[in-house]
Order: sequence, then C-alpha cells, then structure tokens
Amino acid sequence: MDLVSGYKGVVGLVFGNEKSGSSNEDSYVERLLDCISNGKLSEDRRTAMFELQSVVAESSNAQLAFGAMGFPVMMGILKEERDDVEMVRGALETLVSALTPIDHAKGPKNEIQPALMNADLLSREADNISLLLSLLSEEDFYVRYYTLQLLTALLTNSPNRLQEAILTIPRGITRLMDMLMDREVIRNEALLLLTYLTREAEEIQKIVVFEGAFEKIFSIIKEEGGSDGGVVVQDCIELLNNLIRKNGSNQVLLRETIGFDPFMSILKLRGSTYSFTQQKTINLLSALETLNLLIMGGSEADHGKDANMLTNRTTLVQKKVLDHLLMLGVESQWAPVAVRCVALRCIGNLIAGHPKNLDALASKFLGEGPQEPALNSILRIILRTSKKC
Repeated sequence: MDLVSGYKGVVGLVFGNEKSGSSNEDSYVERLLDCISNGKLSEDRRTAMFELQSVVAESSNAQLAFGAMGFPVMMGILKEERDDVEMVRGALETLVSALTPIDHAKGPKNEIQPALMNADLLSREADNISLLLSLLSEEDFYVRYYTLQLLTALLTNSPNRLQEAILTIPRGITRLMDMLMDREVIRNEALLLLTYLTREAEEIQKIVVFEGAFEKIFSIIKEEGGSDGGVVVQDCIELLNNLIRKNGSNQVLLRETIGFDPFMSILKLRGSTYSFTQQKTINLLSALETLNLLIMGGSEADHGKDANMLTNRTTLVQKKVLDHLLMLGVESQWAPVAVRCVALRCIGNLIAGHPKNLDALASKFLGEGPQEPALNSILRIILRTSKKC
C-alpha cells in the first residue's frame, strides 16, 4: 500500500468518527482540486486555488483531506506551470497552510495532527525538497518568500529528513545562503531557516561557513545597527553561535579569515551607555555567549581544543576585549544585572590559567576622574553584592 493510500485510510478513520460536516469538507476539497487540475478557464482554476488555500488554513479536516489527495496536484503545478506565477504562488501558499498547525480551540480535537502528517508526507520524497529549492531562483518575490516559509515549516516538523535531503542536493545550501543577500523580508526568513538547519547538523555547519556565512552574518549585523539593532541581530548571533559551538575548526576559520574585529564591534557600546532596551540586552547576552564559546575553544573531543582555546583567549585580549567587558560589567552602572554578571564571568574565564591575560587585566585602570585599578573596582562589586552572579 502506498503512502497516499495509507494516508487516506487514516483520514477515513478520523472522518468516520466525526460528524457529517467533515465529509462535506472532504468532498469540497476534492472538488476544488478537481477544478484546479482539470478546469478549462484560468480564472476558474485560480479562484479554486484561492478557496482551497482559505479552507485549508482554517480547517483541520480540510488539512487532512488535502494531505490525502492534494500534494500531487500542487507539486505538479510547481513543476509544470512555472510560467503561471499566480498559480505557483497559490500552490505554495496552500502548501504552507497545509503544514501550519491550527489552534485546536477553533476546531475539532482530532487525535492526530494534520499539519505534522502533511509535513511528513511532503518531506518523504527528496525530489520534493529539490523542487522547492529550485524555486528560490525564481524572480518573483512571493514565490521565493513562500518557498522559504514552506521549507521552514518542513524543518520544524521533520528536521532530520530535511537536513539529509538538503545535503544530497547539489548547491542546496548555496541557494539558501544566496537568500541572505536578497530583500530584507526574504533575508530574514532565510536567516531563520539557516538557524534551524545548523543547530545540530555539523556537516551543514561546515558547508555554511565555506559559503561565506561569517562575512554575511557580520555584514547584516552592521547594517542592522550592531547591539542596538532589532531581533534580526539576535537571529544573526544565534546562527553564529550554532556555527562555532563545539566546532573548533569553524572557530579557527573565523579567527584566521575575517578575525575578531567585527565581533568586537557588537560588544562596543554606542551613544548613551545607560540606554539598554530589552532587545539590546538580549543581543548583548547572545554576543557574550559567543565570547564564551570562543573562550572555551570548541568541543572536548577536538584534538586541538587546548591550543585553540589558548590562541582564542590571547587574540581576544589583544583585540581589547577586556575594555568592552569592563565597560559592560563594571563601568556601566546602567547595564542590566544579567549583562554585568555574564561580562564579569567572561573576564574570569579569559584570565583563568592565562598569566599574560591576568597581567593585562591588572594593568587596567577605570574612571574618568581619579582612576583606580580595574581589579579594585571588581573587588568592590564583589564585596557589596549579596548574590552570586
């Protein structure tokens, strides 16, 4: 028994346990799909596509019915009707709706999750993923946008399968990386997708770095205003952290290609040092996590971990990271407690077992008027703080 036939059996079981309204929706979805497939007039087909997208977006039963019979029709449009941009847009938007969970409070409480089943069905064929990636080369903005949304929905529901499929498709990662240089809305969707893709997949992490991820990430961060930027900066730093977490070779590439200077600019406070929005706080905490990842030097399994850790710590201090950390942890009285604590912890990690870095910290003086040694300032903070950071 093939997958779609089995899916129809599940749908029939669910519909059989519910009221007649579900079978009416089943028939309605079938009629719309028939019109899309066999309609003679383009306007009729487009109207049917619009109605199908609407009903699938609002009804779990319609999602189930669509999963049983709709995928071959939609994929056929994406493959054979590329010149009809409206139909391609409609097919993609319908697929996104079919993979988007519906609030159960608004509909029947089925024991199965139609959106999850639909994602599983669509992702089982590697050819489907290849077809979707090819759509990223289309000129139409909405075609690229809906395609990225669809890939993100697939990744959310079937991460391992999508990761495996993308690795087997020539230039699959390259096409996604190209989207980072696209218009802002598409760039942001691609950024989220790459963040999901790189969380655990080490092979994908390596390819993404090879495709120039570091340069693109820091270019976007700079364009968005550094730590003063919005959630896009947070997403960029999360992607960066995915690429260097437990990955010493990527840390070496970062250090020896573009260097740490672009990263230092994120930690540098601009304008009024007392202005810390919630988003700026999140961005700084994310950047401090990046710093700690570099300080730790990679995975325990990496043979060169100790050497990489030592080189990272030495280079970071040479790049004046202590000045930024002292500003965040000691001098900026308006910095949120969480930021100050993490900054001080980073200072401790930088000097632990590193005499030269300790000497560098000991040589620092703080204050605009009468200055005092940085170590004295840190000691005063420790003595007047009742809670452990």
